[in-house]
Formats: sequence, structure tokens, C-alpha cells
Amino acid sequence: MNQTDVSPLQLHKLRALPSGMTESDHLSQAYLTEPEKMDAVLAFAFGTQNETVLSMLTGGIGNTRFVSNREYTWELHGQNERSIVVTGSLDNGAKPGVSGLPFRFKMEEGIFQISDNLVSDNGTMCRVSNVQSNGIDFIYTAVLTDPDLKKWMKPDQLEANARFSKDFSTVEEFSTKGGGTDFVAPMTLKNQLTTLRKHYAVSRSAATDVMVIELFSEDGESTKIWTKLAEWTALAQWYKEIDRSYIYTVYNKNQQGSVTLQGQNQRPVYHGAGVRQQISPANRLFYTKLTYDVMDEFLLDLSYNADRFGGDYNFVALTGKMGIREFNKAILERQKDLGITVTNSGTFITGEGSNLTLTGHYKSVEFLNGVSLTVKEFSPYDNKTRNRTLHPVTKKPLESYRFTILNFGTVKGAANIRKVAKNNSENAMWYVCGSTTPYGEVANSMNTMRSNGLDGYEVHMLAEVGIQIQDPTSCGEMVMRLNA
Repeated sequence: MNQTDVSPLQLHKLRALPSGMTESDHLSQAYLTEPEKMDAVLAFAFGTQNETVLSMLTGGIGNTRFVSNREYTWELHGQNERSIVVTGSLDNGAKPGVSGLPFRFKMEEGIFQISDNLVSDNGTMCRVSNVQSNGIDFIYTAVLTDPDLKKWMKPDQLEANARFSKDFSTVEEFSTKGGGTDFVAPMTLKNQLTTLRKHYAVSRSAATDVMVIELFSEDGESTKIWTKLAEWTALAQWYKEIDRSYIYTVYNKNQQGSVTLQGQNQRPVYHGAGVRQQISPANRLFYTKLTYDVMDEFLLDLSYNADRFGGDYNFVALTGKMGIREFNKAILERQKDLGITVTNSGTFITGEGSNLTLTGHYKSVEFLNGVSLTVKEFSPYDNKTRNRTLHPVTKKPLESYRFTILNFGTVKGAANIRKVAKNNSENAMWYVCGSTTPYGEVANSMNTMRSNGLDGYEVHMLAEVGIQIQDPTSCGEMVMRLNA
């Protein structure tokens, strides 16, 4: 079964184990036979409750990369077509190129060749007739392609920091060769896995109530898996902790390649870069009032970045309850500006007659250039325990107004955002039994061997995981900034 076939599912809390279900139907046995599938099931189950959104949108739908080492790398290939920076002009007079005369300028790269037709920043086209190098810069000689001999290249188009790009190459009859083919070396990005761990104990008296996970296949058949309710509660906390690590962890290797943070046994504790650290600071926009136009411009920039590295885009914004409200208000204001009225035939009003209910809010919008954004409530941003800086008026966490915009599209056919896990360590779990086992078996004989004297049993969980954003430039953040 494909990992994406784990939905829909239902959860049932029961006081006793349903008849016909045995140890073989226990969650631990399902994990033993299909660990990747079960991790996707749990990520999806908790993610639909807005508790583990990142886990759901990566591992929950099968977007997981497995690696054999703690450190992992990936390459980001830029487009071969690029604009190249000019480093200076070379004594071309006040009207470079007038009367069809050649003109010269310096550039920092020599990727253009004779016969290439170049375009300046203001759209003026010229054809390269010679390329030389002085050991520092590449010196280009070119002529305008416009037949009007009165035209010239504006001098500022040849000054430092101006740019040229190539449109095509044109040649004469009986030519010996055409323009060259450009190649761009990829950028290599690096991260490392974070090892997380959790344990908890279940007392003998608490090992009664059960949680049943019922999975439905496409033909309607169901499979039931059960676990103790106490275990389910701990699993929910565990997946929330994993999700928080995906967003908040900070890469902790120093410039010398070592980690100074140590654990109890004096070995290093490795932290990988989470989503927030992988997003470029240049892609962070501060707002005081969220508007349609602010979102439109920002997303348009992110879509250009995605195009640059050969990807598409599917933008999802993780935000808090207050961010959901700000988003909805921005769209309602846009709706008002356009003179659009939603009547009871729309999706916001239900019922009929005098029994009408106003309900719902905008969850997604498509902007003018076809770029769309979907908002997803992200519970860590609403956590008052962690986010103690409050908005002075609403007294809600300021973090709840943050929009972390992630591109869940693809780059070169692969998912742009993926969970990364160590082979066989994606979500390790094991039991240490005392007076009872996870399956309800209580020791009633001195001949029963147990691992410790606990009146119950322990559950241990470990995951060596991380997050990979293939193209971090296509992601960004909109952060509320209070007026000074």
C-alpha cells in the first residue's frame, strides 16, 4: 500500500479492547512490519488536528528522504540562463554604438561568445563581435543590431553593476560555429540530523483504556490497530515535539566543524537547521497591517525565486489563530474594494429564513498572476507557554501573527520540502516491561521474567530526523512588527 493511501482514518476511544483484536493488531506490531507506513499514519492522524502540520505535509504523505549518515547534503541547480554583471565601460564616448561603431565594456564572467545577441537592462540589443580577457575581467566588443545608425547604447547601460543577458546567437552564411552552451555549477547545501528522544511510564492501573485507529482502503475495507490510551497521549506529545524541532532547531556546528553542546555522557548533541533557519533573512517581510497587496507582491517575488531554480510552487502558510484572522480580514477588505457581495448562496451563510448562520473564513486565495496561497493553522505559534511576547491590544502571542510561507511544490520533479531520516531510525520505539506488558499481561508468577520492578511498563522513543528545503529561496516569512 502506498503511504498516501492512509486516509481516511477514524479514531475510537474505548474502555476495553474490542473482541477479536489480539496482540498481533497492536500498534507496535504494525510498526514492526510496516514502520514507514505507520509513521505516515500517525503523522497524518495528529496533523489533521493541527498539532503536527509539518510532519503531515512531509512524512505523512510519503515525502521522506532516508540517509545513512548524520550529515546530509543536496544540490540546488540554477537556471543556465543568467544575467551577467558589468564591471565597467571602456572609453566609448558619449554615444556608444552610434553610426554602427563597435563599443567595449567589461564583465565579471566570460560565458558570452562571438555571435551572441545580448540584451541590456533597458532592453537595447547588441551582438558580440569579440571577447578577450585581461586576467581580471572579460572585455566584450559589441555592435548594436538596430539598423537605425542614429541609435546608441545609453552609457549607464555599460557602467558597473549593469547587466546583460543572452537572447540567441545569429551567424552569417558558411559560418564555422554558433554560440556556446552555458552550464552552471550547482550550489551544495548541507544540514545534519537531530536526535530526539522521549520516554514515559504507564502504570498497571492506567493500562486499561485503548485507542483504536481504523484505516479505510479505497474499496471501503477497514483495518483496525489498537494501543493503550496512555501511549496514544504520549505519542501525541512526541509528534508535537518532533514537529517543533522541524521549525525551531538551529544548526550548531561551529566554523571548525565541531559541536560544543554535550550530553550527560560527554558526547556531542547535534542540532540540524530547522525550517526557520533555512529560510533566507532576505525573504522576511515585516508588516504592521496585512493587506492583499502586501501578500500579492511578496508571493510574486517568491514565485520568481522558484522559477529561477527550475521549480514550481504550491505555497502554504503556517500561522496561528490570529494570523488566520489577519488573512481573512485582508481578503474581506479586498472583496469590499472590488464591490463583491457574498449572499446566502455563498459558502459563508447556512440555513434559511430566520435561521441563518454566518460561518467560515477564507483559507486560500489566488492572486492576480495565478499565484495562490493556502493558510494552515499551526498550533506551536499559538502556544502561550513558549511564545510569551503578547500583542499589546489583543493580548495574544505575537508569534500567532507570523506567516511562515513554505513552497510545497517541486524542484526538478522532486518534493521541495522533505523530511529526512536516518535509515532504521525514523521513529524507533521499544518497551521495557515491569509488572505488566503493553498488551495487558500482568506477571502472576515468580517464573515471569521482567526487565525492571516498575508496577507497569515503560515506553521509549527515539528519532534521528531533520528537514530539507531543496530551494530555500522560494520560501519566506511575513512577521508582524508593532509600531514603535
